[in-house]
Amino acid sequence: MSKPIAFITGCSNGGIGAALCGHFIAKGYIVYATARSVEAMSDLTDENVRKLAVDVTDDVSVANGIKQIYAETEGIDVLVSNAGYSHIGPLLDTPFEEGMKVVQTNFFGFVRLVKNVVPLMAKRQLSTVVAIGSILGEMATPFQGFYNASKAALHSYTETLRMECQPLKVKVVLVAPGSIKSNISVKSAYTVPEDSFYGSLEKQIKHVMYQSQTKDYGVMDTDEFAAVVVGKITSPKPPQYLSLGGFTTRMWILKWLPRTTAEALIWMMAQKEPKPGTYGPM
Repeated sequence: MSKPIAFITGCSNGGIGAALCGHFIAKGYIVYATARSVEAMSDLTDENVRKLAVDVTDDVSVANGIKQIYAETEGIDVLVSNAGYSHIGPLLDTPFEEGMKVVQTNFFGFVRLVKNVVPLMAKRQLSTVVAIGSILGEMATPFQGFYNASKAALHSYTETLRMECQPLKVKVVLVAPGSIKSNISVKSAYTVPEDSFYGSLEKQIKHVMYQSQTKDYGVMDTDEFAAVVVGKITSPKPPQYLSLGGFTTRMWILKWLPRTTAEALIWMMAQKEPKPGTYGPM
């Protein structure tokens, strides 16, 4: 019997996707790991990993990657849409092109995968689609508006997809991580524009990039997160929704409060002066 196939996007070194690969392999899967460049996945060296360059913002790249997988295998058993793009900064300071890049990656990237993969999965009726969203898709926080919006769209799309996939016998899982250890703060950079209305909040805005990686925020180890997610996904009855990581409990409480109260509390926290040395490169 051939090994099951997992197709995971966003598998660059040091991220959630790379950790997911290791745990799928431990479960006996062949993993097709993708990123925009194969070189970005140099740490993935297991013999059960097949590395492909796939850009989820490009229609042809996505279609070609999936065609190659189906040419080499009997089909994809688990699709994990993990590729993501983060942007920090007030909405008024964010160039339109930058906002589109966030949405193209985080939302339309998943849409492209679904359009190409789910019709093929429906013919087998044995497959699972997993969307990696964010707790910020459920309750917005300041200074990362396009990221919030892209994840909110992803959540709504995934919930609709789940209902519409029921007659196709394709399972759909939405994962909403909280704070997970990653290299996002290393890759991020932000400087308040000279003409910004938010110059007095520069420290707070920069702090957004780093706070999710701190003990104060309850950051969860990437490998621990991946182990739980893969364990749930590969179970006989995977959950429809899964949320874990730092700040998830507090976010759950905020969601139950009146919306105006929750927003007031979040804005109050966003305006707090961060501890020295925690709002920019160390």
